[in-house]
Amino acid sequence: MARDSEQLEFEIGDRHERERLVRHSEKMKAEDEQRRHEDMELHAQTAYLCLRLGDFYVRSGNIQRGIAQYRRAVKMDQDNAVFRTRLGDAYLLRDMVDQALAQYRRAVKSDPQLADPRVSLGDLYRRFGMNAQALGQYRVAVTADPDRAYYRFKLADTLAAIDQLKEAVEEMLTVVGLAPKEAFYRFRLGSLHLRLGQVKEAVGQLSEAAELAPYDGYYLVRYAIASLATGRIVESIDALRSALQMEPRNRCYRVLLADAYAAAGMEDEAAALLNSVGELDSYETDFVGRRRLELNRAEIDAARAR
Repeated sequence: MARDSEQLEFEIGDRHERERLVRHSEKMKAEDEQRRHEDMELHAQTAYLCLRLGDFYVRSGNIQRGIAQYRRAVKMDQDNAVFRTRLGDAYLLRDMVDQALAQYRRAVKSDPQLADPRVSLGDLYRRFGMNAQALGQYRVAVTADPDRAYYRFKLADTLAAIDQLKEAVEEMLTVVGLAPKEAFYRFRLGSLHLRLGQVKEAVGQLSEAAELAPYDGYYLVRYAIASLATGRIVESIDALRSALQMEPRNRCYRVLLADAYAAAGMEDEAAALLNSVGELDSYETDFVGRRRLELNRAEIDAARAR
């Protein structure tokens, strides 16, 4: 009986020891897992700190130090598409095209649905006239991030560059819907309408652009040209006078205002204004010539639409 009692006591003690060891082992595993997660979190925080530091250097104009920080971030997280995109952008600022291209492609491979590397890659393609390739990248970016007006503008601008004007206008209408207070987008949409011969629509968008950016003389001039083509001579003269008031030494604006005076039958005012201009340089001659050509085309398109 004594031996049985001792054997039973030994077995119970042995079982308790095994259970203790199991509990200790599980505790150690849990602690190891917690430390592993803490290490990973610290690693990630350090990588993102490098990213932010790189951003600071780039904004400060120290591109090389920015590149060094971005490279540290990439080294810590090889598959992070954001890190690689930022590194590629910094390389491009130093005109290191091959290195930028490599980073963008790695970023796209790491995260095919992320919009930013697609846009950066598209921008690089456009830089070298590869509009078809850029278009494909922008389409993916817009699908991934459909509410970013700027990305949609890039898509529309590329469509316009390859003369897919109707689709470009459709895209720009979406852009304007997303950013209705952005004068530049209104202006570009108006310019596309002019290219399509949609003069009335162009006047509406260019008018909006001029109202949203009342101190931008160029928007006023483009609105004035479209207005003159549709017979809105008073509005055209008012816009050109406003532009000239902002830039009184702009000889191009003086010539275009003289044209508007002549269209209104104000021959004396037109002659007096032209006499004050003097001889235009090559840039000014080209600017006035393009505006006059735009006016002639718009007048023809407006007449056809009647």
